[in-house]
Amino acid sequence: MAQLPKSLSPQQRSYISVFLRHLEQQGQRWSALAPAAGEERPAALEAAVNTAIKDHGLDKNTRAAINHGFNLVLQAPSGRVRLAPVQPEHQTVMAQLPKRLAPSYRSNISRFLCHLEQQDQRWSALAPAAGEERPAALEAAVNTAIKDHGLDKNTRAAINHGFKLKLKAPSRR
Repeated sequence: MAQLPKSLSPQQRSYISVFLRHLEQQGQRWSALAPAAGEERPAALEAAVNTAIKDHGLDKNTRAAINHGFNLVLQAPSGRVRLAPVQPEHQTVMAQLPKRLAPSYRSNISRFLCHLEQQDQRWSALAPAAGEERPAALEAAVNTAIKDHGLDKNTRAAINHGFKLKLKAPSRR
C-alpha cells in the first residue's frame, strides 16, 4: 500500500485495501498474482478481481482503482475497461466539455486524461493558452499517446472538437 502512487484518491486506496484483505481471506497472496514487469493484464489477477467483484461483493470500482494504482488494464468479463480520470483538475476538464460532444469523443478525451495521469502529467501543463489553436506540447503528447501507447486514433479529433483546437498528426515523409 505504501508504494501506491500519490495520485490515488483515498477511496481508491480503500478499494485496493479491501481487495488485499479479500485475498488474504481467500488464502491468496498479492505476490502470486502481481504482474511481471511491463505486464499490463495479468490473467490470474484479472480473474481474482473479477471474481471478487462478482461473487464476493467487492465494489465495482475496485478494478479501476487497481488499474490506476498499478498502471494495469484489467478488463471486466464484458471486455470493457472502465477508465475515468481521478485528478480533480482532470475531472473539472471533463465536466467543462461541451454538452453536445459525442459520447465517443468524451470517452477518447477521458482516456487521454487517464493516460496523462499514468504518465504523471497534467492537462494544465499542456493546455492551450487563450486563443492558441495548436499548442506544440499538447500536440506532441496526443501524437505520442496514439502512436506509442495505443490510444484511439480519433483522440486527436476528439480533443480538437472538444477544445476548438487544430492539432495535427505528424507528417509522413
